[in-house]
Amino acid sequence: MSSFTASKILIFGGTGVIGRYITTALLRTKPSFQQLVLFTSPNSAKEKAEQLDKWKSEGLSVVVGNLTSEADVTAAYAGVDTVISAVGRGGLQHQINLLRLAEASDSVKWFLPSEFGTDIEHNADKSPHEPPHQLKLQVRNYIRENVKRVKVTYVVTGPYFDMWVDASAGLENAGGFVPDKKQAYVIGDGNGRIGFCTMPDVGKFVAATLKSPEVSFGKALKVQSFVVTPKDVLAQYERQTGSRWDVIKTPLEKIREWEARLWDEGNPRATLVTLRRIWAEGGTLYAQNDNHVLGLGAENLDSLEAAAELNAPQDVITCQMESISAKAKLPPSRSSNAGSPPADCIPMSAASFAAISAIFTIGGLIGALTAGPFTSTRGRRLSMQATSAFYLVGSAIETFASSVPVMIIARFLTGLGAGASTVIVPLYISEVAPPTKRGFFGAFTQISINVGILLTQSLGYFLSHDSAWRWIFGSGVVIAATHAVGLLIVPESPAWTAMSKGDVVHARRVLQRIRGKHSNIDDEVEAWGHGKPPGERENLLAEENEPLEADMGLLQSATGPRPQKAHMGFIQVVQDPFCRPAITAVVGIMFAQQLCGINSIIMYSVSLLKDLLPVSSALLTIVISAINLGTTIAASPLPDRLGRKTCLLVSIIGQGSSSLALALAIRFDFKILSAAAVLLFVAFFAIGLGPVPFIMASELVGPEAVGATQSWALGANYIATFLVAYLFPIVNEALNSALGGAGWVYFIFASFALLWAAFITKNVPETRGRRDADEVWGRARRTD
Repeated sequence: MSSFTASKILIFGGTGVIGRYITTALLRTKPSFQQLVLFTSPNSAKEKAEQLDKWKSEGLSVVVGNLTSEADVTAAYAGVDTVISAVGRGGLQHQINLLRLAEASDSVKWFLPSEFGTDIEHNADKSPHEPPHQLKLQVRNYIRENVKRVKVTYVVTGPYFDMWVDASAGLENAGGFVPDKKQAYVIGDGNGRIGFCTMPDVGKFVAATLKSPEVSFGKALKVQSFVVTPKDVLAQYERQTGSRWDVIKTPLEKIREWEARLWDEGNPRATLVTLRRIWAEGGTLYAQNDNHVLGLGAENLDSLEAAAELNAPQDVITCQMESISAKAKLPPSRSSNAGSPPADCIPMSAASFAAISAIFTIGGLIGALTAGPFTSTRGRRLSMQATSAFYLVGSAIETFASSVPVMIIARFLTGLGAGASTVIVPLYISEVAPPTKRGFFGAFTQISINVGILLTQSLGYFLSHDSAWRWIFGSGVVIAATHAVGLLIVPESPAWTAMSKGDVVHARRVLQRIRGKHSNIDDEVEAWGHGKPPGERENLLAEENEPLEADMGLLQSATGPRPQKAHMGFIQVVQDPFCRPAITAVVGIMFAQQLCGINSIIMYSVSLLKDLLPVSSALLTIVISAINLGTTIAASPLPDRLGRKTCLLVSIIGQGSSSLALALAIRFDFKILSAAAVLLFVAFFAIGLGPVPFIMASELVGPEAVGATQSWALGANYIATFLVAYLFPIVNEALNSALGGAGWVYFIFASFALLWAAFITKNVPETRGRRDADEVWGRARRTD
């Protein structure tokens, strides 16, 4: 059997309370197995048709039959080599017949009984006498006496944390929590340690077991997500909610008396009280768990913070929970629809959710790369109107989506709009902003991004329940519609009108309206490269003739048609010797923005600050985003006062110093320094690397190349963002494993900061106060 590989797997009870987590986990790792088959009853096949159809689309085969029918089970066993039983407590006795038929079959070689939960043989003196353990003990005894050919593995997970935190109505004193009322029911003093496993982790452990038969055959594997006390959980909830909870304590002796009375009365709820008493007595504490045997470390499993999170839009959207309350994580097991997903959600695996998230980035990259050439030839205003259409359609589809493919299409469309906007909007802002205030107005690109992040996180915090999550996407429809209406009164960029259409006088007229009637705009007009600004006659014509057609006819007769500069394409700007240094500069700046570690800091900031601030992780992300927004707004005048290059260097050096401080603080467990380093990092990012990169592309090249250059810049930004998001966890884990402890990766980010500071010193010129690209790069201007 040492060479055995689980290939064709049959699952009993795969749609039940814990079974659906096992089924989902196996589907995520399906490439490791040849076939997954689920045996379900006719009733479940009807009631859970939507969930089954979703799983079928992911490669699951479904067999409908009766668990008690020998013929149905025998037929299902044909060709199967591995059987997993996830039947509930009411069906445990049926496993004896399943095992008998497995032993008699020609193909079944491995069987995993439904042992998930408390270890029934943990305490040799007490466990065999516990009433809830009797059915499982019968199954074990049958296996010892009758199952010889088939190998059996017990996956003993310990109690489900998801169920334990739910204080059962009427049985609250048996332990648990009521988040809506901020109440904690504790057995004893609350210091008793309990070994837990989350329901999603049960699926991970089963999948890992099937992939490791050489270390799993014939064993009772004791596996757990974490070991905590009720006081630890209470502290976590109080941090999340930012307030104290009421604590109701019940002595262990009172629990024993209550338990005995319920058994004497024949009350079926006695089982729950007994199990919670066993847990409180330390019945789930093992000398050593077997996580390492399956190759699963803490980084692969749920933490207490993740398991106790009260706000999780992803869980609501993907049918993992019905609302933001902790007890909603528990599938509705006490009704006829046990295990059924919430009505208004989209059943999906983690892989599907990741695909939905990733497709937005792909859409953003495509939008960024194509927006430059489009906006150069068709104009800024039309391009922004196109992004509004993408936002509007994509958000509307997201709001009403009911399947993964539809959601993927919607996210791709909104990604296209987002990517294009990050190219077009900075260009438009730089072209309509006063030359002396371009840095200030340019910072509004980053400010608007931060406002969007803060708004979305706030909506997620308050609307992560039932079907309210759809309003998170629905807000995008409202914003996109408002944007589209606002663009109806927004003028076209005067610089683009002059350079692309050759209509200098109309462009001058629009610019004068933007700047004010008495502002002198001659220098800006001359910077468009059409020589001396129009004289008095042209100005009078522009003011007196309102219709655009009249303007164009009179002005063309008075001044003649203006020559148009050919716009440069995505490849042309790289080939052009004047534009190539600018491409190098903007691509480098965008890579610096990400490779100095801002996204890793945002990812890690919650875990660093949660122990210092009594707020939830979800609320903490809002606080951090608010700090980022506030510092970005406060720092917005600096690029015009200190210069773009100076702000970049101050930002990078500050971030590098913060990374170094953070690395040392993590290594020496100095939490206050860790928190200070995170906040300083965010502040330094807002000074330069946050806003300045969006300004630079339009100032380093001429108008004919600015669209393509901006596409290069934002394309580089999306690629760098992907690299950091993908590689950071891998590199972080590898370094922590190789060197021991945590925090080593921030030494790398500190080193990157030195490299990027050197790059910017050498390759990026100052653009503040420069009239055009020739002056920025110190090139001689032609006067002929």
